[in-house]
Amino acid sequence: MFSKRLITIARCAEDHFPDILGEAPMIYSDKVRLMFVDGSYMDIRYPVDSKYSFHWQREHEIIRIDTAPHHRELSTYPAHMHIGKEEDVVEDTVTNMNNSIEENVRNVLGFVRRILEK
Repeated sequence: MFSKRLITIARCAEDHFPDILGEAPMIYSDKVRLMFVDGSYMDIRYPVDSKYSFHWQREHEIIRIDTAPHHRELSTYPAHMHIGKEEDVVEDTVTNMNNSIEENVRNVLGFVRRILEK
């Protein structure tokens, strides 16, 4: 049975970002996969409100926003972003751990839309 959280993520993407989706969201047992119009994809895992991962795999880079409990030096700890490569870590300027699932999905997909429009 699909998690209600995963269905919420998929519906949010379909309802608010159909212009950047290359196909319908795919719901797996632990994640939603979004395929974008440029051929890249994002895996979204959101098991509980305080733990999430948005992993965007592009041709030659990754962009991932997650709450894995490392990088204590960042002001947004535990939230952080990997930009370009796994080891390139910066503060998370896109999500907020106090946001709802829908708010964070909209923020992340808005971020994706802005990059795809460039």
